[in-house]
Amino acid sequence: MRKILALLVLGLFVGFGLSQEYKEYFQGYYALGDSLTAGYQDGGLVDYYQKVSFPALLAKNAGVENFALPLISPPGIPPVLQLFVSPKGQVYVAPISSTYGVPENLYYRGIYNNLGVPGASSYDMLGTVSDGGFHNIILRGMGTQLQLGIAAHPKLITLWIGNNDVLGAVLHGKVIEGATITPVKEFQNNLTTIIGALVNYTNAKIVVINLPRADLIPFTTYIKPYIEVQGQKVYLIGPKGPLTDEDRVLLTAQEYLSQGYGIPTQLGGNGQPLPDGVILDAHERAVIEARINKFNSIISSLASQFNLPLLDINKLMQKASTEGIMVGGVRLTSRYLTGGIFSLDGVHPSTLGYALIANEVIKVMNENFNWDVPLIDISQYLWSSPRTPSGSRAASLAVKNMVRALTVKK
Repeated sequence: MRKILALLVLGLFVGFGLSQEYKEYFQGYYALGDSLTAGYQDGGLVDYYQKVSFPALLAKNAGVENFALPLISPPGIPPVLQLFVSPKGQVYVAPISSTYGVPENLYYRGIYNNLGVPGASSYDMLGTVSDGGFHNIILRGMGTQLQLGIAAHPKLITLWIGNNDVLGAVLHGKVIEGATITPVKEFQNNLTTIIGALVNYTNAKIVVINLPRADLIPFTTYIKPYIEVQGQKVYLIGPKGPLTDEDRVLLTAQEYLSQGYGIPTQLGGNGQPLPDGVILDAHERAVIEARINKFNSIISSLASQFNLPLLDINKLMQKASTEGIMVGGVRLTSRYLTGGIFSLDGVHPSTLGYALIANEVIKVMNENFNWDVPLIDISQYLWSSPRTPSGSRAASLAVKNMVRALTVKK
């Protein structure tokens, strides 16, 4: 009997130890990445969205009380977008203010736990300290993002970088090697250096996240390449003539469409083509898809080489764009405005989307580190938002502002 009781006590002790081990690691958790790590949402970075970034949600869920964030006061940098209704009943998206927010804790003495820098590419993580923008606010001249991540002596790291190595081609509708899209060899060298340094110069547990299909985000899928008239498709006019079902009209085309560009004269347009910068043609889409696949192959290979767990976020986002994801009896999709997963900028997740991502990270951690971190109750984000709406501006400025903020800096 005593042996049985001893074994039961030991089992309880071991089980408790395993269940609580993750808390120690989360006390030294640092997140490296770009806007998707920073918590960028609705076209801007602002404190109430930073607090629901996927790293912040992970830390809160693990009981971390002092997860340092480079907080930006409302209305954000740039001012976040909001849905408005015009006097004629038309719904449109615009910034909530014409003024910008300011850093709230720029003089924090330590290294921020969330080091994600909006606009950062793989090159930036290695080589950029100052850019006059988000790097200055988040890194504060103390070193590169990689250097700070190592200097923090982390116990746990999430690494999600590479989105901006291809996103520029999507945002500007142009594939320009070395400018809007990173060459394969350069990306491979950058990632090899980043992951190698984190493995060799820290003792942290590391989770690597791959890249979602940038050509499937609402920014590229919301506007159809045609206008349906009596059940027939009348295709919009692009720089090379009528568009096809394989072409994509970007969210930035709204301003031109409102002026009649791209719309045939018989439908009331001016008959002039949409500019190339608001169109992703079939060839450009193919190049972008192939590049993301190649980048993900590199990420997967490096994760395997260094024996690091990999979160396949690309698979999750493709599921969202096809069959959807069920949460609390609600089907969430990647549809713009109505799908629930993406925010108003059509590029970054909503709070609900970030919560989904956080849970996927938890699943990978539990499986690979033998932890039992509880999943986040996503239902709490189905019908609520952390933001407080205010203000109004012209809708055409909303998308312009977003693109300026997301431009890849090389």
